[in-house]
Amino acid sequence: METKLLTLYSDVTAVPVKWLWHPYIAIGKITLLQGDPGCGKSSMMMNLIAELSNGGSTPDGRAFGPPQRIIYQCSEDGAKDTIKPRLIAAGADCRNIAFIDEEVYSGLTLDDERIREAITEWRPRLVVIDPIQSYIGNDSDLQLASKARKLMRRIGMWASTYNCAIVLIGHFTKNEGAKDLYRGLGSIDVVAAARSVLQVEKSEEDAEVRIVKQVKNSLDSNGADLSFEIRPHTGFKWLGVATEESDMEESQTVAAFEALPKNKHELAALLIKRALGKGAVESMEIRRIMAEYRIGEKTMNEVKAELGIKPYRKRKAWYWILPGSNN
Repeated sequence: METKLLTLYSDVTAVPVKWLWHPYIAIGKITLLQGDPGCGKSSMMMNLIAELSNGGSTPDGRAFGPPQRIIYQCSEDGAKDTIKPRLIAAGADCRNIAFIDEEVYSGLTLDDERIREAITEWRPRLVVIDPIQSYIGNDSDLQLASKARKLMRRIGMWASTYNCAIVLIGHFTKNEGAKDLYRGLGSIDVVAAARSVLQVEKSEEDAEVRIVKQVKNSLDSNGADLSFEIRPHTGFKWLGVATEESDMEESQTVAAFEALPKNKHELAALLIKRALGKGAVESMEIRRIMAEYRIGEKTMNEVKAELGIKPYRKRKAWYWILPGSNN
């Protein structure tokens, strides 16, 4: 029976999720970045914006590709005396970063039609709203499930329709005893609409260090914990990716931070050692990983030689293995 209302899934073409930063921020989806006021959420996002505006790389070394456009809408700091200086300090190409001047266009709200118009005009790859608390007409808009769903559905449609990642930065509530997913402002429907939820916390060992955790990922496995520091004299700096100390008993497992690579050579070595950490891997898989991070054949082969890797053939396929590992 034919119908105009229904669409058959057999008529739908499946496509992979597109990522701005895998697996933390997806294109065409909403990401929620939350934490206590002053924990460094905006500084972290400005660093990502700066890299994206220049065609740089993610904190874990993946290339963003060509420079991209960004809308960074922030109500808590002045554009001239705070935001612009911070972007310059982060090395951003400000020609690729735009905002709606709220001194001219006042009363901006989260689902404001003017934001949609700005997206259609500028065609950004990333839209950041900082913080969402400043762009809601009334606190009840996020507290009431029906209003929150409608609001987030509208924003999600913008992300999907205009092929951009939308990151909403929000402050934690005072409900410290709640689970991570429930500490943000508003109804749980806000979290439900976000495909990824990132949380920034201060380190218990060092007050200047922040830990970034992915507490929700509806599109892939949760990403590794990351860390960055914000110090008075050196400013913002990414520190590393969390790894587990595998040689410790399970009850004593702690998170250690693996230093982020300084160049493509170090990145290739890190990726290859990770890939081969549990044994032999087909050489085609190593090449796929190198291609994903835009690491060339020359660099890959140099690192292979330095690590003492000697490929071997098995059942018509070539494998890589670290020296001393079992085939």
